[in-house]
Amino acid sequence: MRTGAGRRAGGGGRGPSAAVATPVALSLGLLVVAGCLLGWYVPGALAAEAAYRSASFCAGRPEPEGRGSAWTRCRGRWSPRSPGRAGPRLPGLRWAADGGSQEAWVRLEKEGALFDSLAPGDRVRVVRWRGEERAVVAGPLRQETSATPVDGHRLPYAVGLGLVPLGGVFGWVAYGWARRPEGAARTSWPVSVPMGCGLVLGAVGFFGPMVTDGLLDALLLSVGVAVPVLAAGVWLRWRQARPSAPPGILPRLPGRERSFPGVVVGAVPYGMTGFGTLVAGPEGLAVAAGAEPGAARLPVPRSVAVVRVRPRAGGAGEWVVECRDGDREVRVVTAKEDLPWILGALQ
Repeated sequence: MRTGAGRRAGGGGRGPSAAVATPVALSLGLLVVAGCLLGWYVPGALAAEAAYRSASFCAGRPEPEGRGSAWTRCRGRWSPRSPGRAGPRLPGLRWAADGGSQEAWVRLEKEGALFDSLAPGDRVRVVRWRGEERAVVAGPLRQETSATPVDGHRLPYAVGLGLVPLGGVFGWVAYGWARRPEGAARTSWPVSVPMGCGLVLGAVGFFGPMVTDGLLDALLLSVGVAVPVLAAGVWLRWRQARPSAPPGILPRLPGRERSFPGVVVGAVPYGMTGFGTLVAGPEGLAVAAGAEPGAARLPVPRSVAVVRVRPRAGGAGEWVVECRDGDREVRVVTAKEDLPWILGALQ
């Protein structure tokens, strides 16, 4: 059985600062990207959409910086489902201005009612704004092109809202690893409760702008979901941290010292090789070099707190009392029948 010194010697050369640097870098990177999207790109996309919606139509040839329309004739159309068609996978239209022979083409956002109703030779109106084709109109039908600024904020807003919880989670991981540097390499943070909460909140933040109509609605949806998710996370963490014992095992405080086989394992001064006897008594728990009187002893400090009790993997009849001594992990291994005295002495 490895002692604390042995674990430190075989733990690898990666120091605590190197382990903490990874989640810190991930947290800062995600939060910086989210800040750029939410603070710069989304306001710009909203301003462009507002300018596009408020611009007026003008007849005839459109100006480069204005919004206008021109009557054109549809020369053909193609769909991503058309056999043998190469190039972009968005639906598109080929068109030429009335009286002109030069053809152009425009990509649509999707196949809609307008696209399905057009046939070669139909008359359409192409809406131009700031030098690009932004929409196609045919009678009462209108369909935006791939260059439309309408709803251009949705995807960056979704990505930004989704990255904020993930950045916070990696920051929490870095904080936890900084507090417990010796356990950083062993912590299974990818499946921890904070990481699970962060993934749920990130998914809600991403899909919120896609299913709501406004910025405030998406934000309220994310906040509304965050409250029960965080509450559930706090409850799960409390359940994990609460001391537990097998059914029927209750702590018992011995009136006199009791000695029985067992060891203490951990990067602590009292977790040493050769001390294979546990002594439980009114003064607490100690580890001894033997059961005979006068054997060397090392007291287990009162700062040790029980986390949970579980069977030892591969150990017939042996159980493990998982504890923490400040920021250090401590395990007490003993037989099941001796658990009440261990739990009573550690209270």
